[in-house]
Amino acid sequence: MRTRSLTLLAETLLIGVLVCATAVFVVTALAAAAAGSVLLRELAINERTPTVRRYFALVGAAVRDPVAIAAPVVFAAVGGLDVVAVLGGLPGGQAYGLVLLVLLTGLLVTGLRAGAMWAPGEPWRLVLGSAVERTVLDWRGSVMLAVAVLAVVLVVAQAWAFVVIAPGLLVLAAVAVCGRRR
Repeated sequence: MRTRSLTLLAETLLIGVLVCATAVFVVTALAAAAAGSVLLRELAINERTPTVRRYFALVGAAVRDPVAIAAPVVFAAVGGLDVVAVLGGLPGGQAYGLVLLVLLTGLLVTGLRAGAMWAPGEPWRLVLGSAVERTVLDWRGSVMLAVAVLAVVLVVAQAWAFVVIAPGLLVLAAVAVCGRRR
């Protein structure tokens, strides 16, 4: 039993490193989260050992839909411009900064949910629409994911070495939140 738990930990960390490596380029962040989510579900449900080959096949399947590339780019561009505006002295910037933080966290939670909900062959437009709906309707799960984001940010701020597995931890949290009602 102890050996299996260490194997499970190692497999989960491998998925985290793979997600981090492919999410470095913001363009592939959604596809990386989706591929990691599929591997985690396969690991949890079928005890299927994750492989690098399978992971990259899933990333390839995820990026075939242009929405998987466009969504993270738009999120990064809009978020980046808003942050620059707030830091640049936008009138009412402090109040707007708080609203911006809540909105960007909500979008990040929605993206995590979308990655956790995706399956090979599903169109991203429908997955993102469903993720937006689940983010609003399942507000408890959304709060859990927001707390997970905060926890990961705090851990990485204290120990930069954890940045390598941080995206995988967020994907694990998203899979857990999305699968808790099954």
